[in-house]
Formats: sequence, C-alpha cells, structure tokens
Amino acid sequence: MKRTEVINHQKGFSIIEMMLAFVMGLIIAGSALQLMISNSRSASVNEFIATAQENGRHSLYIMSSEFRRAGFRAQAGTAPPPPFYRGACEGDTICTVDGGGTNSDRVAIQYEPLTDPITGNGRDCAGGTVTGGALTADVYFVAPDANNINTLFCLGYDPVTGLPWPPGNALALVQGVERFQAVYGVAIPGTTNINQYVTAAAVADWREVVGIRVGVLVGAGELSRVFDSRARTYNLLNSGDLTFNDQTPRYMYSTAIRLNNTGL
Repeated sequence: MKRTEVINHQKGFSIIEMMLAFVMGLIIAGSALQLMISNSRSASVNEFIATAQENGRHSLYIMSSEFRRAGFRAQAGTAPPPPFYRGACEGDTICTVDGGGTNSDRVAIQYEPLTDPITGNGRDCAGGTVTGGALTADVYFVAPDANNINTLFCLGYDPVTGLPWPPGNALALVQGVERFQAVYGVAIPGTTNINQYVTAAAVADWREVVGIRVGVLVGAGELSRVFDSRARTYNLLNSGDLTFNDQTPRYMYSTAIRLNNTGL
C-alpha cells in the first residue's frame, strides 16, 4: 500500500506587496488627515466671519434703537433738547466730538429717560440712575476692555454737572468694534430734508441736524490665525484709509438714522 504524502505550501505576502500596502495606507491616512485639517480650517474661517458679522449687525442695531431717543422729552408741551450733547464730560473732554481722521468718534445723545413708577427715577444707557425729569447725555465710544479687545461702550452723563450718573460704570455693548465713525445729516434751513452729511467738526448749527449716519469697523474680537497675512485697507464713512498688516480681516457696516425729536 502506497503512502500519499501531503505537502502544505504556506503562502504569504511578498515584501513588495507589503510595501505597496504600507504606501497605500500612508496615502489614505494622509488624505484623511488633510481633509480633517481642511474642515477644521473652514470651520474656523466660518466662525470668525459669522462672529464679526454679528458684531457689526448688533452694534448698528443698538445704536439705531438708542439714537432715535435723541431729543426726546417726556413732559408734554416741553421743547425738546438738542439731540446731541456738545458740553464737557469729566473735565475738558467734549462728549460729541470728531475723533479726527481714522480715529474713532464719540457721540452723546441727549434725552429724558422714562421714569420708574416706583422710584421716580430713570436709567441711562449703562443702567445708571437718572434723577426723574432730568436729561441724560449717553456717550457712545470705542475703547479697549479688560482683555484689551476694542469694544463699543456706553456711559451716561449728567449734562448739568458733566459727571457720570451713579454708579458711573461704562457698559460694554459689543466686542470687536475697532473703529466708530459718525457723520451728521444737516437739513436745508426751514425744512427737515437732509442736504448733506458732515463731521461733528463741520456742523455749523446743531439745530439743523436731523439725522446721523454711523459706521463701524468690526472683527471677531480676537486675532485670526487662519487667514493670509497681508495688508488690508479700509475707509469707513470717508474718514480716510486705515491699513492693517496682519492675518485678521475686518468688515465695515453703516446705517442712517432719522431723528424724530429735533423740533424742526
């Protein structure tokens, strides 16, 4: 009887096949990593742009709502006050002033706040206590906050004393506002038709101002690391060219506001 020998031939991957598989694995892993990096960068870009746009819209919304109070007087039959306060705030600083060139402006709207039926007092834009029946000059300006981020602030002043209403703390409204510009709509004498927009320094008669156009230059409130580093130039409400050489894009927003309590 013959014995049949069964020989098992074990087969495996050759070195070339293993190297090809390794290279293909590296290619797939690299592609996946590149896709993840690209998606992460796109998400960062979109988040930065969305935040900056929201800062721009929100700042204009606040000022549009608040500036319409300018010149309001709650007492019936009382002549409205000048819509913008041009007196001093804390010393020699003029409340409503043209910052000059690309520097941010300051705008102080003047009005009588509505009073609380219990306390009999009103509130300024920062929550300060305003004596019932008195006017407030709410000043809007840009300054660095505690984290050194340029921010739109508001603080109410007593036009009689030039001092802030108590407790005297400025309210941070919107972060990321890097510049704030304002021009004033001057009416044709005897009408309410706006003839031209001029800076605060160029207003000859504030009784003829019936509107205001405000503009903001905004970012996301932080430096960007996902955009190309290059020079970017902005001209906000014809205030002059302002150039930044960094990785942070900025956006300009503006709106015109009609004043309804000018008395003209």
